[in-house]
Amino acid sequence: MKFKEENSILLNSFWNRIFLRTSKRSKEPEMRFEFFTGTHCDLKCKYCYLINHGEALYPEEIQKPDVILNNLKISLDWLIKSVHRPYRIDLFGGELLSQELGFDCLKLILDKLKQVKNRPKCIFIPTNYIFLLSDKRTKMVKDFIKCFKRIRIPVVLSASFDGKYCEESRPFRGGKEKRDDKYYKKVFSFSKKYHFGFHPMICSESIENWRKNFLWFQENFKKFNIPLFRLYLLEVRDANWSKKQIKKFADFIDFLIEWTFSIPCKNDADKFLDFLFEMKGFNILRAPFIETGRGIMCALQNNFCVRLGDLTITPCHRTSYSPFILGKFRVKNNKIVGIEAKNPELAIAIRTFDVRSSPLCESCPLKYLCSGGCLGSQFETTGDLFSPIPTVCQLEHAKIYAMVKAYKRLGIYNKIYLRLNEDKKNSLDFLDEIMEKIEMQ
Repeated sequence: MKFKEENSILLNSFWNRIFLRTSKRSKEPEMRFEFFTGTHCDLKCKYCYLINHGEALYPEEIQKPDVILNNLKISLDWLIKSVHRPYRIDLFGGELLSQELGFDCLKLILDKLKQVKNRPKCIFIPTNYIFLLSDKRTKMVKDFIKCFKRIRIPVVLSASFDGKYCEESRPFRGGKEKRDDKYYKKVFSFSKKYHFGFHPMICSESIENWRKNFLWFQENFKKFNIPLFRLYLLEVRDANWSKKQIKKFADFIDFLIEWTFSIPCKNDADKFLDFLFEMKGFNILRAPFIETGRGIMCALQNNFCVRLGDLTITPCHRTSYSPFILGKFRVKNNKIVGIEAKNPELAIAIRTFDVRSSPLCESCPLKYLCSGGCLGSQFETTGDLFSPIPTVCQLEHAKIYAMVKAYKRLGIYNKIYLRLNEDKKNSLDFLDEIMEKIEMQ
């Protein structure tokens, strides 16, 4: 048997056990099948990897709408036939809801899924919400939400929307469009109606505005009766954080803890712990203390990503560079008949990888509290998927240090400490020693 054939047998066997098998264990994580449609978007965000590295991640010559739609069709046929466990479908690609292609994809998915019993638990789409500037597109989105609801599949939109005071890093491509108060009213009204959450990114360029920006979000949440915890905050883990910006980020973390403890939690430690552990603590406050059961904090290890332009399978959309193509669907008579292996070693390595064993991370005493880096960003900066970015390490250390200082000042550190596993407690014990030495100087 040829080496190439053996690799394909290995990869298919591995993925069958990981992604496709039937399981009765209710605690087994739901798998994400991500269809990566393209890079086109109406914004040109300064920190966006699709803007900065789009041609390498998804070459323009394979972004042909008719090919993408046909590949989505045959991928759905394969998915419906092959997967017999809880799963969801993620649609990712620039800004889908500002493109005809995006609505064509939704129509195709709807037509396919309403004919079968093996349906996903939801359709998940990140969006910048710019479609709300168009009444026509807004109606189309609402109509699709309604149509999917009829066949009992929720459409979940995640608002990749940074907020009024952080727009300088997210300009329009044309430069003429305007986001005004009327637009923001539509954003919050729409999210309220459909119970969608917000997923802003905290980037280095706008960090000085984040205190004001956060309070703006909370004002609007109150005005539109949206729960305050509908905010999923995540720092951009790229290399361009300066020492001054890292300090401002740590100051924002301190402010975030102080505000949450004193305002919604009314200086009640138990209420704050409920917010932190049960209501997910804006994500950014909870991240150091949760146990995911995965080796990587993001969902990459539960993710099966298909680049629809050429039916290649990659670890995720951020790592769709040519060296990291894991495999490719084999097609015969317009049907998927198997998967040809390209890099089974990486597929197995990524699925079994634990970020705490990375170079540098392995010997870091705070590794059990750190959120870790983004593999795609690490490749773009260091040339290696698994080597952390030094400035991101500094950013994560500053975040944890700021949290511990704030929790001690507020008198709730011990209550949080007691909720943690031994590894996390050991990391905090080490940090305690360092903080004592700093205070003695």
